Amino acid sequence: MADRRLMKLALGKGESQRFLVDAGTTVLVISGCLVLRGPLVWLAESMVAPEQRLGTEQSLVISDGGWIDLLAGDGVELLLIPPESGLLWKQAVRCLGGMFGNEQPGRMTAPPSS
Repeated sequence: MADRRLMKLALGKGESQRFLVDAGTTVLVISGCLVLRGPLVWLAESMVAPEQRLGTEQSLVISDGGWIDLLAGDGVELLLIPPESGLLWKQAVRCLGGMFGNEQPGRMTAPPSS
């Protein structure tokens, strides 16, 4: 599973997609709602696919690698962020914070130049 890169996805109403992800991959929902199933885990003597519901601006770090299913409620836009791109993840959060007008505490911004 080498050479994983940040993936931006858009799923329409009712669409689903299956992806193979590494442990530590982050799923970040930009807009819409999403049901995430998997990866498979053992529960007693059975394999089950845990299910998580994520809404706008929610994220989930997938602890175990494997296949996940992404199911869109209405339309959904999301990012799949591989574990080795920690710096890129921080940049994405900073960018999203800037889009929504959230300033980082302790960070000074230069006044606009004339």
